[in-house]
Amino acid sequence: TLIDNNALHVLAWQRAFRRCGLHLDVPTILHKLGMGGDKFVADVLGSGTSDKAYTVQVAHSEEYSAKGLIDHAEPLPGAVALLRALKERGVRTALASSAKPEEADRSLAQLGGSASVDVLVSSADAAATKPDPDIFATALEKLGQPEQALVLGDTVYDIASARTLHLPCVCVLSGGIERAVLEDAGAAAIYQDAADVLRHLDAVLALLQRR
Repeated sequence: TLIDNNALHVLAWQRAFRRCGLHLDVPTILHKLGMGGDKFVADVLGSGTSDKAYTVQVAHSEEYSAKGLIDHAEPLPGAVALLRALKERGVRTALASSAKPEEADRSLAQLGGSASVDVLVSSADAAATKPDPDIFATALEKLGQPEQALVLGDTVYDIASARTLHLPCVCVLSGGIERAVLEDAGAAAIYQDAADVLRHLDAVLALLQRR
């Protein structure tokens, strides 16, 4: 949503599955992004393949982190400015990611460091990955259970997780998922990227929903 790494994850997953003898096309992988890696692999491989699933997940980590694809990730247009604007308005924020703690820490550093958000949540803080709502539920808990909240995301799994918690999900197109797909999944509003969200921040904050 804020870091330009979806295409990098697509490549990492494609290589990981290829290493295990499976060939997945780019659109298939792209539309699974946002789902927890454990659920994604299980969805592709089916039941009774836990050993192979573990191998694919390890391979993805190697392709993305150890081989350096992560080094090409960078903030998307307007991401840093959006967080700054929210802080100036007194809006408390949580960076809630299904990524590993070290990857979430890296993203936070690229977005301005710990001062840029109030709370950081990674996969280590949740029992289950998206589309289960644990990541966002933990973020709300760490924020002190605010009376109003919304989610900013870029995949259908962000929308599904938010809906479980009765929260609107504002989406951006910069992750590569088509507008129609996000609309059909129930996005509360759709913008081009974080910079576009910033340009329409009053309208976005008007969508804050009482919990």
